[in-house]
Amino acid sequence: MNENIKRKIPLFIIILIFIVFLILFIVNETHLFDNQKTNTFNEAVEKQVATGTLNMTEKDGRFVEASKKDVQKAMDVNSDKDNLNHMDISEKVSMSEDEVNRILKDKGILKNKGKAFLKAQDKYEVNVLYLVSHALVETGNGKSELAKGIDDDGSRYYNFYGIGAFDENAVHTGSSFAKKQKWTSPEKAIMGGARFVRTNYFENKQLSLYQMRWNPKSPGEHQYASDIEWDENIATFMKHYYDKFGIKKDHIKKDYYL
Repeated sequence: MNENIKRKIPLFIIILIFIVFLILFIVNETHLFDNQKTNTFNEAVEKQVATGTLNMTEKDGRFVEASKKDVQKAMDVNSDKDNLNHMDISEKVSMSEDEVNRILKDKGILKNKGKAFLKAQDKYEVNVLYLVSHALVETGNGKSELAKGIDDDGSRYYNFYGIGAFDENAVHTGSSFAKKQKWTSPEKAIMGGARFVRTNYFENKQLSLYQMRWNPKSPGEHQYASDIEWDENIATFMKHYYDKFGIKKDHIKKDYYL
């Protein structure tokens, strides 16, 4: 074999390995080849308001069924509201335990639980500011009945993310879910909530609050909450803390519809 060819073979192999690695990186990190668009916006709205889908909104201090117009407005990706509900929350945020605990100061049962929130972020790769903001929204700043824990058969159970807490009897259903999961401490409830989000939503490619609430790939199905303002409410809390700590916001995606 020609000596020049022999010398070029290792270089060719290195270049080939680099190209394969680059392609795999692009596919994994950017989802460039994912075909996630399945509906136009109007089609998505129609599916969302179809019979059997629950869409609630708060009016005069109580939750009532939302109108089609309300749903359409809440689903609008071109609204003038902040974009944090469209941000990828499956990535970690660099924060110290002290910083998280500053957020949780005077937040009831959640006070000084920064270590648990950061542990949940590290183990399940769920944005810690999302975890904190969601918990604050769901628990009324850590002071709701369900947040304080529900006694049952000599044990106390906690649920900070409204998981399994259906609107008509949130305290009972939420505490029953917490009991099944054995969330007998605030720390277990925080870890369990992060695991639930990672397993049930992130692994289903629902990586933003908007996707968790509206599921653009399959509107009206597999959605975290019935409140049409759910994603915006949590995003509002997150924005406050992102601005307060000067954290960069990135990976905003709003291109859901055909």
